[in-house]
Amino acid sequence: MKGIRAFALAGVSFLSVAAPAFAQDQVAKDSDEVGLSGNEIVVSARRREESLQDVPLVVNAVTADTLDKLNIREFKDVATLVPGLQLGQSQNGIGAQATLRGVAYDVNASGNNGTIEFYLNEAHISAGQLFISMYDVGQIEVLRGPQGTLRGRASPSGSITVSTRKPVLDQAGGYLNGFVNDIHGWNLNGAINVPIIEDKLAIRVAGVMDQNQENRVRSINNPLDPHQETQSGRITVRAEPFDFLSLNGSYTRTKRKSRSFYQFESANLRDPSLPASPVLIQADDRLSVMQFPAKYEQDYEIWNWSAQLRLAGQKLDYVGANNKQHFISGGPADTGSFFSAAFPLALRTAGQSTDSRGSETTHEFRLSNEERIGGMFDYVVGYFYDKLDSPTALIQQTPVFLGLPGPTTPITVVNTPISRGGGSVEKSFFGNVTAHIGDQLEISGGLRHIKYHSTGFLTIAGTAVAAAAEDRRINATIYSASATYRVTPDLMIYASTGSSWRPGSSTNPTIFREIANPSPLLSSYYFPAPETSKSYEIGFKSEWLDKRLRFNVTAYHQDFKNYAYSSRNVFIAANRANGAPNVFTAGPAIAVGVPAKVDGIEGEIGYRITDRFDIGVTASYALSKIKNGRIPCNDYSPRDGVPDTSGAVPTYTAIQTANGGEQIAVCAVNYRAGVAAPFSATVQSEFSQPVGFGDAYVRGLFSYQGDSQNDPANAFDDIKAYGLLNLYAGIRSADGSWDVGIYGKNITNVGRVLTTKATPDTVSYQIGATGANGVSTYRQVQLYTNPREFGVNFTVRFGSR
Repeated sequence: MKGIRAFALAGVSFLSVAAPAFAQDQVAKDSDEVGLSGNEIVVSARRREESLQDVPLVVNAVTADTLDKLNIREFKDVATLVPGLQLGQSQNGIGAQATLRGVAYDVNASGNNGTIEFYLNEAHISAGQLFISMYDVGQIEVLRGPQGTLRGRASPSGSITVSTRKPVLDQAGGYLNGFVNDIHGWNLNGAINVPIIEDKLAIRVAGVMDQNQENRVRSINNPLDPHQETQSGRITVRAEPFDFLSLNGSYTRTKRKSRSFYQFESANLRDPSLPASPVLIQADDRLSVMQFPAKYEQDYEIWNWSAQLRLAGQKLDYVGANNKQHFISGGPADTGSFFSAAFPLALRTAGQSTDSRGSETTHEFRLSNEERIGGMFDYVVGYFYDKLDSPTALIQQTPVFLGLPGPTTPITVVNTPISRGGGSVEKSFFGNVTAHIGDQLEISGGLRHIKYHSTGFLTIAGTAVAAAAEDRRINATIYSASATYRVTPDLMIYASTGSSWRPGSSTNPTIFREIANPSPLLSSYYFPAPETSKSYEIGFKSEWLDKRLRFNVTAYHQDFKNYAYSSRNVFIAANRANGAPNVFTAGPAIAVGVPAKVDGIEGEIGYRITDRFDIGVTASYALSKIKNGRIPCNDYSPRDGVPDTSGAVPTYTAIQTANGGEQIAVCAVNYRAGVAAPFSATVQSEFSQPVGFGDAYVRGLFSYQGDSQNDPANAFDDIKAYGLLNLYAGIRSADGSWDVGIYGKNITNVGRVLTTKATPDTVSYQIGATGANGVSTYRQVQLYTNPREFGVNFTVRFGSR
């Protein structure tokens, strides 16, 4: 930690969607940086720097020039600026979720292959590594629609690229940014840029220190406060020894420690058929019943490097990365406090500890033209390699009563070691050609051929689980094509189509790990088939009133085969390895493949009313649908082929009887494929006015989420429409060298349960050799809107910044 403290003083990161990112921001001083150029937004969505308005796809761009404006300090908060995008992280800090264009990415459904893929400095990266900290960012681009013929891995819904700031070669500089808020949080970040050899070699050092009260949930059974602290540092080197050669490299080290209590509410508030809780807790109380906190530690190392060679009008690019992570977590299994404080400490602290490590290495070689071939062709060809290893070791503790459960009944706690290992290797060749026919017509097409190999094993107490052995080799080919026609210099129309592919998840074997006797039906869920999809899109981009008004609209349709869906809160009747019958909650979810489709429309409008007053609106509507998908479900009361709405936990005998001896029920459903609200919108505005020593400003950000069914199998987690209002005010110098402001987030203190479990919390134990479940009277609230927050922030910049 001391090394990181010394290496950490560093920046903030922010974003601004394309609509409101007009010219009040400063122009980047380094010409190699994407971002704002005059009044234009420059992006690299197609591996070339070009105006956002020239790209025939929807891109929400986040520029470095708006770093501090909205006090965005966590990557998941990007979603407040990009309608239709939903970002989240699991309570244990491991899994990350992302939804875009109506379909969700859940690590349980698709493993390390999301509907959205993430990139740091053009190298593929796991989503969790971005979620842990964000600072000194130069640009963020949210690319919507199928991706893969131009970069990295195939992704059906889009890609998110994050670029950190490069060192500036000809001028020293830096910045310091910080804030403190009224809910016990603070953040200090900054960067220093130093040219070593002018115009040839420079170095940049950046870092961040952050502390807060994690989810801000306190327990009625433990006086400890929740706490989270993050420290990260980055060193970046840039060299341009010759006019034709550019070299970049960076090393980032990030550590986070977290202590938290899971949020609960009384289960009978949503389901009156359930018994009352001893202490009534409502969701907006932000309280827990856990007697001991959950804890985790994360440690990330990211090496990132790139080179570009320019000869004879061609460019040869290489991008590589090595990402390592170490994750340690632990917490009690009895999170719902089924066992009171009168029970032995060993029983109440029994749970699961996890030691997970991951390593990902990527290499990408890309050849493209710098000067247009024959005056009309652009091309990109390349090779991509990705190797992922992710060994995980668990210690699962099972309490065993030596008689009827009671505070004085003798117990023993059985420790079961579980090991999951394996990984994947992906190799692919890709190419894309664009023909410019005259000044108005552009036609583009691309292909990628993928070879994918995944392996895995699972051992429990030293014994291999044969059904979980994995050795899959899969080949796939995806394509993209688009046509663009520029009606006038300020109006472009386009149409595109593309396909995508993802391998089926391999997470189910771990979920089923305790089941000694899987039936043929249950075994069929171990490794779902690969997912494929096809997408069709039309749209236009336009500018009016001397480029003061921007108006863009696109509509799309996408069909999925074997869409990776997470079936949650499903009960399984099975036997443990020792033969004891038990009811398992297949948590957090069973991955299955189902047919699905999505239709949507996206639009943005931005108007720079005056040079000091602008407003922008972006909106998204996506209606996704699973079509007659067969999924694991709870169908017991009544047995009618429709998932139950009751939160009651069935018995082992009830499951076996209802399913004719099968361990699990299956339902045919026509659910929504995503959990995000179909309609969402964001409004941003800023007004500034000169004062004696600078500019005074007022900003607003309003994020609206429409009604959402959320998890369609959960009768208790529907979300009513809501809006979050953030306001900012302050004074900045005319040259941007300093900025002091105040802010308020969620000004109206809107509270919404965003995710909650379908059933009350349970804890597994044994009475001798017989399995049993203790059912709490509380239901876990897994995600809730952030509370109202007020704070003060400052920024000081100098030199190249």
